[in-house]
Order: sequence, then structure tokens, then C-alpha cells
Amino acid sequence: MSNFKTKTMKTTKLFAILFISALCFTACSEDDDHDHGDDHGDHGELPITQVIYTLTNKSNAADVVTFTFTDEDGEGGADGTATTSGALTANATYTGALQLLNMEEGDDVGADIAAEDAEDHEIFYITNVAGLMFGTTDLDADSNPLGFDTDVTAGAAGTGDLTISLVHEGKKPNNGTVADALSGEGTTDIEVAFEVTVE
Repeated sequence: MSNFKTKTMKTTKLFAILFISALCFTACSEDDDHDHGDDHGDHGELPITQVIYTLTNKSNAADVVTFTFTDEDGEGGADGTATTSGALTANATYTGALQLLNMEEGDDVGADIAAEDAEDHEIFYITNVAGLMFGTTDLDADSNPLGFDTDVTAGAAGTGDLTISLVHEGKKPNNGTVADALSGEGTTDIEVAFEVTVE
């Protein structure tokens, strides 16, 4: 075999190896990007590690009740803790504001959802305390309830639970229940329960 043919074959093999290496590098890079996105949830958000729901009495600004759930290591680690700062006043009305935070990154996940992805989310407030009612006051761009802002009415004295659920890509509009919102392809991003007292 001539020198020329040998060099040509070596050059061809080298180009083939370089081409295959380039393809592998590109494929790996795309996989890495995809995996990185999964670390932040299915829709590119940071995981929620703290939920803060603040209720302020409309006729007495000093009457504030805060529900806080904190899970610093996120899903799969140690259980989070839920606390309630005090009791709601019977027959009073409150303005509610919900925050969803990522403590590690210092990111307001709730604000990001409200600004960029409201149409794919809805927050539900479910309680077994008789006479305690929650109404959503903020809407997404399609005029469907969102749930970061609420009006809350307390009835007679009682105790029970309050469950806050964030549904992602659920059915909208729905009949106001988590079950109906999840009847399509929706999922629950976070669900936390608190003790609640009205006195």
C-alpha cells in the first residue's frame, strides 16, 4: 500500500473519530442541561422549602395569625415543621397573603409563578372548621382563580385543620376542589397541613 493511501486512510479514520466524539459531547451536554432542569421541578421552578400564609384582621391590624411550614432539606429528607402563631378571632374577617419560598436560593417561587406561570397553577385552602371560609381574590390572565391573595371569614369558635395545596397544570376552571382540579393531568406541587383555632 502506498504512503499516500495510508495517510489518507489515517486521516479519514481521525476525522471519523473526531466526528463521533463531537456527537457524543453534544448529546451529553443536552442530557446535562435536561438533568439540571429536573433538579428544579418539572416546570423549571426551584423547589419550595418554606410556605408562609399570613392573615391580617381587616378591623384590627394588630391581630395577625401566621401559618409557617419549613422544610429546609426539601422533599425526601427530614420531615418539615408546621407552626401556627395564634388563634383567629371568631366572627372576624381577614386578608390573606401566601408566600412560597426557596430558602437555599433566597428565591420567591410564588412571585415567579404569579408573574410567569399563573395560568398553570391554582392554590386551594381546605378546612374542616365550621364557618371558616376562604375566598380567592387574585386571578390569572384567563380570569380563573389563582390563590396567593385571599379573603378569610371566621365564624364561631372551633378547632381543626387547614390544608393548603398548590396544583400545577390542573383543570381550570374547576368546581373549587382539589379533586376536580386534579381530574385531568394536574399534579400537586406542595401540600401542607396546619392546626387552626378560632376563638
